Amino acid sequence: MMYNYIKKWKGDAKKMLLNFKMENFRSFKDETFFTMLSSKQKTHNDYVIDKSVNGNKLRVLPMTVIYGANACGKSNIVLAMDILKKMVMKGTLNCKELESYKSMLSFIRDTSWYDPVSLEITFSTQNNIYRYGIKFTDIDVYKIEEEVLYVNDDLFFSRDDENQIYVDVKKLVKKGYINKDDADFSERLIHKLNQTLDKQKLVVAGAISNLFDKKYFEDFNLWFEKFNVIMNANDMNFRQKDLKTIFNKKPDKDIRRNIFESASVKEVMNIAEFGNQKIGFMAETDNDELSMCSMYQVPLRKDEQPQKKYAISMIVDSELMESRGTIHLIRLLQPFIDVLDNGGVIVLDEMDASLHFEIVVSLIRIFNNKDINKNNAQLIFNTHNPIYLDGELLRHDQIVMVEKRRNDMVSEIYSLADYKLRPEERILKNYLNGKYGALPHMDLEIAFKHILEREANNLESSKEQ
Repeated sequence: MMYNYIKKWKGDAKKMLLNFKMENFRSFKDETFFTMLSSKQKTHNDYVIDKSVNGNKLRVLPMTVIYGANACGKSNIVLAMDILKKMVMKGTLNCKELESYKSMLSFIRDTSWYDPVSLEITFSTQNNIYRYGIKFTDIDVYKIEEEVLYVNDDLFFSRDDENQIYVDVKKLVKKGYINKDDADFSERLIHKLNQTLDKQKLVVAGAISNLFDKKYFEDFNLWFEKFNVIMNANDMNFRQKDLKTIFNKKPDKDIRRNIFESASVKEVMNIAEFGNQKIGFMAETDNDELSMCSMYQVPLRKDEQPQKKYAISMIVDSELMESRGTIHLIRLLQPFIDVLDNGGVIVLDEMDASLHFEIVVSLIRIFNNKDINKNNAQLIFNTHNPIYLDGELLRHDQIVMVEKRRNDMVSEIYSLADYKLRPEERILKNYLNGKYGALPHMDLEIAFKHILEREANNLESSKEQ
């Protein structure tokens, strides 16, 4: 069996993250597990996704919130997932997306810096459970040390530290993964790959897929395409898909060519009561990235009411008029619509930055509501806001804590489910009182007192000179 909490059962499931494991990645020096599989908690069972894949019964969480002090390692969890996705989608470690992280991905505080980084992910698709792992070094030059892929507990391939690929062709033919008539071809292809294998290129993204029924690697790649990891929402382009042209003019020096309106954005603006302005999107040409604009109706004269027939239409850059929270929400709107509409996973670093907590509470409820989240979409985000620690809003296993050990600065992950809390536990109060840890150990009053005293002393010293 793959895990002791997966049992045999018949049924189906969609694209879901099950487990993520890392070792020697940034502050996570020790082997660390992050799981989306539920605990045995009996309350709020209606939140849990009960599905099965290839005869394995799964109880999966639709969302998880990660808590911890500043610099404890919360963002490193999201970064590890982002790095793995980039590697798989690019098929190589030698790419511009990874260049800036070179020599900075391993634990940097002791000799572990020289050791390989290990990342492993387990996920499900409609019919299969995949477990993919990669081990690599990143000092000056990226080098893959090991790589492995399991499908439904069956080893598809492994790659060792001698840069050799191993495939048990006979076993995979017997299991039906490789066509019997292709056995000889498979052996020859593996031999050829072992002669030319690049230490920076992923086996999983190469010709190895030709050995197997194409559905397995199509399935694998599609899952990673739907694995949406967002490190900084402010770097995202606006991705609205339900656009309708409301203004079109040949480009000149003052007016952009096209202005579009989004029905989904309009709906959210009306419900959120952000104002009576309209939100649109501008682009010079059909291929340009969208920029957000705000549209206002201003009376022709000072003594007229805004509702009058004749008015001046003002179109301004939203960056100059709207709050950061409004822009942040609209940037995230289409990714949320996509994941809820098609299934998949969305992971965000500090999703609630600039957002009112009631908006975030609504999003949590959406993912935990099976009547809305019909495609088993999953949401993972980190936060500092304790307001979500409500016994009714989240299950205990949906609350993950990250804490950094003081003696060696190594990050650790644990879930509130580990505490085996009573259903009536006052989680918010206990967290703020430090019962569960994952709180900052700093007193800024002391720091500022010392800083200001030092400034005053320096000033007196300068006067005496």
